[in-house]
Amino acid sequence: MVMMSVLFSATMSTNELMRVAADHHHKRILLDESDRKALIDLLKQRGQQELEYGQELEVDNVRLLRRVTGAVGVYFS
Repeated sequence: MVMMSVLFSATMSTNELMRVAADHHHKRILLDESDRKALIDLLKQRGQQELEYGQELEVDNVRLLRRVTGAVGVYFS
């Protein structure tokens, strides 16, 4: 397991950001709490910008979902 700080940036694609989230979820990398929160916030922002209402994107075990109400969530399975 690798402990990394700021393993991602806003210039990365949404798929790349979701891969980082999946790696953290599977404990392949370890993000500190502030980096984890920043990653989730960035994914939610991307969901607002890139997804249509009711659309979702899935990478590995991470789902980025924009509900028909407009709410965006990041879910792990």
